[in-house]
Amino acid sequence: MTRSLRRILLIWLLIPMLTLFSVGTLFVYQRALSYSEDAYDRALIESANDIDQLVRTSLNNNGRIDLLHSMKEMQDILLTDQYDKNFFSLLDEQGHLIAGDGKLPLPPLDAKATIGENPIFYDTVVEGRPVRTVFKNLHIELTGEPHSWRILLGETDNKREMLAGDILTGFVVPQTIIIFLASLLVVIGIRQGLAPLESLRIAVARRSHNDMQPLDVSEVPSEVKPLLQEINRLLERLQAMLEAQKRFTADTAHRLRTPLAGLSAQIDFARVQDNPPQTRHALDQVKKVSANLNHAISQLLSLARNDPSAWQSLHMKTLDLAMLARQITMEWIEPAKNQRIDLGFEGDNFPCVITGDPMRIKELLDNLLDNALRYCPRGSQVTVSVTQDRTLSVEDNGPGIPAEAREHVFERFHRGIDGRAEGSGLGLAIVKEIAEIHGGSVSATEGRDGRGVLFSVSFPAASPAF
Repeated sequence: MTRSLRRILLIWLLIPMLTLFSVGTLFVYQRALSYSEDAYDRALIESANDIDQLVRTSLNNNGRIDLLHSMKEMQDILLTDQYDKNFFSLLDEQGHLIAGDGKLPLPPLDAKATIGENPIFYDTVVEGRPVRTVFKNLHIELTGEPHSWRILLGETDNKREMLAGDILTGFVVPQTIIIFLASLLVVIGIRQGLAPLESLRIAVARRSHNDMQPLDVSEVPSEVKPLLQEINRLLERLQAMLEAQKRFTADTAHRLRTPLAGLSAQIDFARVQDNPPQTRHALDQVKKVSANLNHAISQLLSLARNDPSAWQSLHMKTLDLAMLARQITMEWIEPAKNQRIDLGFEGDNFPCVITGDPMRIKELLDNLLDNALRYCPRGSQVTVSVTQDRTLSVEDNGPGIPAEAREHVFERFHRGIDGRAEGSGLGLAIVKEIAEIHGGSVSATEGRDGRGVLFSVSFPAASPAF
């Protein structure tokens, strides 16, 4: 089931509001019943007090009640009601009925235990109808002897229910209107609040598949803005990845076109040769071109792997640059000897701590050393050094690089000022990109005594997060 933000907001706003309204209605109804019961209980006790006074004024000295006329009048008043049926009983101390209908039962045993001069109320059922009843004892002394009577007065609960209903209606009707209007405003408010998101959805839907421009966050709610900002950052990364793919495709086509054409030409040349030495020479050229092609492909893949957009694939850790550079230099001692090049390492006996990906830094130094060994003649010197300011350097005393060409050596496919140098023209471009994804920089300057070239890579200090 699709989760709708509009539905979730409506549920979380309307259901609690309706629940509170229902609870409030129940509370008001209970309070209305209590208020109506209190009001009619007071009226009931007032009627019982009136009977009390009537009995007191109707007694003679013998303790007999002369109620023939007065009691009949009171009975007519009590038993006549527009909404409720009233019940009345006057009992003597032996429980004999003196006046009334005699239909009201005495209070329950637990209520009798509290009977005194104060009246008590209790609920009972008469003729199958609930009746609210008041019981009152009447004690009088005549000629030195105590006399007592019991007054029972009850009525059905129609008026009480009607009053409670009127109070409830007076609450529910306006509250229902308010709830309806509030719900309508909530629906409208949610629709208006989500309108910017709907506009954003329409804008995104209308975009072409290659449009990676950032989304406009100026008109969206502040609660949604962080999400859209993260989406914009994702779009930036996607744009960088797409551009990297385009560059890789273009670089691949540019770099492989010439070697493949040369390879095809050498194969065609070998096929038409009847002279074994010429055939062997052609095959040697095929092997050489194949090796160069393999090297170019490896460097193209390395270039794609070290594109600035691929920084998330780095395995960063705290490492000792001096120790790592010394280990890598040792791996190149044998190839340097084979070319009669004096390769050495210079560095103080101190740790040089940086944050980096060891494999990428090794690839960086490998490319610098490969470049030095490739272009330096026999008998040259190549020196790798690391200084305390986190600078890795590779210096040689070879032919060097003209000053006007140094700013271009880190460009892709740059192969010397005349374009005839060996190699793929990608090694130094890889060095630059690895340095940049580590937050560093690379430079090419003149070597010592104006001879050769000095490549320097500067790294930032180790990050505390690592």
